[in-house]
Amino acid sequence: KEKGNLNFNVFLPGKEVAQMSLRELHRAAVLCAVSKVIILDEYTSFLYRLDLKPETKVFQLWHACGAFKTFGYTRLGKPGGTVQESPNHKNYDYVTVSSENVRIWYAEGFGIPTSKVYATGVPRTDIFFDEEYKKKAQKAFFEKYPACRGKKIILFAPTFRGNVRKEAYYPMKKFPLDSFLEHISKEYMVIIKHHPFIREKHPVPEKYQDRVLDLSAESELNDLLFITDLIITDYSSLVFEASLLNLPMLFYTFDLQEYIEKRDFYFNYKSFVPGKLCYTFQELVNAVVKKDFEQEKVKAFAEKYFDRLD
Repeated sequence: KEKGNLNFNVFLPGKEVAQMSLRELHRAAVLCAVSKVIILDEYTSFLYRLDLKPETKVFQLWHACGAFKTFGYTRLGKPGGTVQESPNHKNYDYVTVSSENVRIWYAEGFGIPTSKVYATGVPRTDIFFDEEYKKKAQKAFFEKYPACRGKKIILFAPTFRGNVRKEAYYPMKKFPLDSFLEHISKEYMVIIKHHPFIREKHPVPEKYQDRVLDLSAESELNDLLFITDLIITDYSSLVFEASLLNLPMLFYTFDLQEYIEKRDFYFNYKSFVPGKLCYTFQELVNAVVKKDFEQEKVKAFAEKYFDRLD
């Protein structure tokens, strides 16, 4: 862009094809027809069915680091999985990933040759090595939420259950905030950040309104990592970004076996995760109280799933 000979067009309708207007569909088609390069970071349904010109190159940056939960063609024959005849993902020319050891899984998931997958590192992680950005993110957060100053922040960021966006849910009763806050130190503040697919609000008891912030509908997740002292998650790819900041993590996996049967992972989950596994709510509470996070696993995890830590 600095060279002055590139024209950027941004197309972010924020909706499924079925909800797009004719004007939006027309603009999408025109942009795909005239663009030399198309950059994506997500499943983009309309693009896979277009007959693009050979000289048009499609870059998929994807929206997650590493490879964790199975996706795409790895899920052939499984509930919610794709079918072999599907055109989805197959017209990518370049896919960028965080390390050499996940190239094979992205190729399999997207149904493309491994030669089209490049271990360049992931653009979205640059902010974790930018001290100025980190300070700005922290300053902006505490100015917006002054009640969090001086508190230790627990970020509760689980992923969704269900096969597709419309079915997505999280079993809220499995993480009762009243019982959790009753047992842990008052030095902690809990920030809730559910997956964007989750529409239901996590119930917050009135007694604890001053110790809980639900930011599911706002805030960039990566920015929240800069003010976080402890992460509670389950099967979220958030673990990759969190490892770059060497954050302690607890993995609350009450439904691990069921999740493996329905979704599965590219690696053995128990030996993969960089933190302590908690199979019950009581185990989770005990780990927080005792500060038993098994944080020594985090550094080795980051070095394994990022070829370049810069």
